[in-house]
Amino acid sequence: MIKLAIDLGSSVTKIYRADANNGVALFEPSCVAVTGEDETVVAIGKEAKKVLGKTTGETDVVYPVYEGVIARHELAVKMLKEFLRRAELSSSVRRSETVFAVPCGIGALQLHEYKELATRCGFKRIHFVETPYLAVYGSGITLTDEHPVFTMDIGASVTNIAVVSTGGMNAGISINVGGNAMDLSIWDMLATEKGLHIGTLTSERIKNEIGSLSENARGTTIAEGISTETYMPSSVSVRAQEVAPCIRVYVDKIIEYAKLVLNQLHPEVGADVHRNGVLLTGGLMKIPGLREYIEKQLGMPAAVAESPHFAAVRGGGVVLRDKNLLQKIEVKLED
Repeated sequence: MIKLAIDLGSSVTKIYRADANNGVALFEPSCVAVTGEDETVVAIGKEAKKVLGKTTGETDVVYPVYEGVIARHELAVKMLKEFLRRAELSSSVRRSETVFAVPCGIGALQLHEYKELATRCGFKRIHFVETPYLAVYGSGITLTDEHPVFTMDIGASVTNIAVVSTGGMNAGISINVGGNAMDLSIWDMLATEKGLHIGTLTSERIKNEIGSLSENARGTTIAEGISTETYMPSSVSVRAQEVAPCIRVYVDKIIEYAKLVLNQLHPEVGADVHRNGVLLTGGLMKIPGLREYIEKQLGMPAAVAESPHFAAVRGGGVVLRDKNLLQKIEVKLED
């Protein structure tokens, strides 16, 4: 039987195969370009992202999954069906067993939206597991009842923070803070301090190229856009030190919520967590200095998973291979 894990992210969708063809089958931006009042789809995934900010008035680039919620159901169905086709899985869906990663603490209504999406895409045997569990297992860690794991998965628009064990979730939360907010902050900084309007893709590029919380960051890059004074094409030089506050302000928000989660722990669990530290996963962990900054602010060791951006979807593959474990940690749908 084909076994699939799907992380339908607000920014990127990942599909992982956990059968004989073990490995990542797809990694594509979770966006759709549509045109006209009837929203005819003209591009999906990487092709849609290429035209972000460059479209005419009749064409929009839409992210069907917004902050972990399926906000545009019809477009989400079309997007996922196309991704399955690209991964050469369309004909295999009905005979597959699939785990979907879902946000920590997902509500019943949101969960039913995920189920409806999966059903319309042809899936039959479906499971839903909260991201913190998957991130831990995808990092190669085996959970036990005796030693809970504190994990933070920082993505584009959702951060999942939790302390989990095989006995359940001691405390956890999902917050709508991530890399997209940092991109917007960079956009605002350049407009107000440099007099330059830039596009979304440029904001993201700047973050990826020189974004850093390292005290020794010295990188620079060129940002191209439109001058706020002359309304003509222009460019400015941007330094890593100027970008750092745009990142730090949102990392501080994430740390604030992480402390709230830690404050909910039983003293014995808290002591265990403080001694073992925090596991960091998610695409934002590629930012230099982020691990050290979190470690310092939380006052405990911090470790970054290998291939942190794939941790959750790889974790889906791990739990699919263990029926007892899957039954224990999956989120049950209410009738």
